[in-house]
Amino acid sequence: MAGKRPASEKSAHGMSEAEETIRAIRDGHVDAFVVSEPEGHRVYTMQGADLPYSVLVERMQQGAAMLDDRGCILYCNASLTNLLGVPREKVIGAALQDFLAPKDHASGQRLLSDAKRGSSEGEMNVARPDGTRIAAHFSFTVLSRDKSATGVLITDLTALKLQAELTSRVQRLQDDERRRIARELHDSIGQLLVAIGMNTASIKMESGQLSPEVAQLVDDNARMVEEISNEIRTMSHLLHPPLLDEVGLSSAIRWYIEGFAERSKIETVLDIPEKMDRLPQNMEIAVFRAVQECLTNIHRHSGSSSCSVKILREDGNLLVEVKDSGRGIPQAKQLTLPASGGVGLRGMQERIRQIGGNMEIDSSPQGTVITARIPIPQTGNSGAQRRVG
Repeated sequence: MAGKRPASEKSAHGMSEAEETIRAIRDGHVDAFVVSEPEGHRVYTMQGADLPYSVLVERMQQGAAMLDDRGCILYCNASLTNLLGVPREKVIGAALQDFLAPKDHASGQRLLSDAKRGSSEGEMNVARPDGTRIAAHFSFTVLSRDKSATGVLITDLTALKLQAELTSRVQRLQDDERRRIARELHDSIGQLLVAIGMNTASIKMESGQLSPEVAQLVDDNARMVEEISNEIRTMSHLLHPPLLDEVGLSSAIRWYIEGFAERSKIETVLDIPEKMDRLPQNMEIAVFRAVQECLTNIHRHSGSSSCSVKILREDGNLLVEVKDSGRGIPQAKQLTLPASGGVGLRGMQERIRQIGGNMEIDSSPQGTVITARIPIPQTGNSGAQRRVG
């Protein structure tokens, strides 16, 4: 019968096992977590679970890691090593902060500390060995009851950033093209219609020499030329209101809402300062297009007989609110709006986001309220409410 193993031998044996386990994890041979606890190291393996979690985590597109209470990486999947550009054996045991851009070290510590209360998330930059920086979203969650283990999911935002940049470029091109088409309609076609109108007026002066039928046709032509001129002028202004460039957002919004109320027969209340300081061009265009899109949706989908538009400076922000009393957006559609909403809605959200703002949609069977808040440096003046329609 063998005697009991001395305590020193047990300690050495336990240390050897722990080192061997950690070495195996670093080499990617074992899927397990090692957590430092008061009584020593505890190894949590994913083997033997009801589902092959290790396979799922390894195949995730997101980077995934488990951190100890000091923020050191105990486990990471292949996606994270690819994102970091560092082999797994050099990632395991290193502090997560070592892979962040220096300017994000404080943010990383704050997010890790905040996660102790349950979870935290934020955007930081991954610093790769080749000197490149990758924008990424970090989501931290406590994994153990004693808060000694924290999980983190890291999502590469490169594709999203590129998509946002592409969307912004497309919107700028669209705005430039709208401006060009509006100018062409006004300057070219508009001038031709003026010439046709002048010729028609000259013919009308000789209408006494024409038969009554032909004279009537001349009158009809004069009326149609006038109608076409008005339509083209309206189209030109809708594509890009000259007031937006010449006078600013306040006047352009008033002009558009007056026309909208007249065309749609929807009673529209406008609340906007009588005098508003000029804003950056991209901000004025973004707000104008957002209001235009909201009112178009109200006309097409809401069934509302009235709506309101509010544009005010409030606490250093520009507040834009469009409200209707229509049937609202169905609940099922609301759940998919961020991902699959119409191109207009996505474009509107992206425009607002690009200028540092945010947009919220609150909809029920009693109506819909769309609110955007955009930071601006100026303080504002109070405005008067105006009713049109």
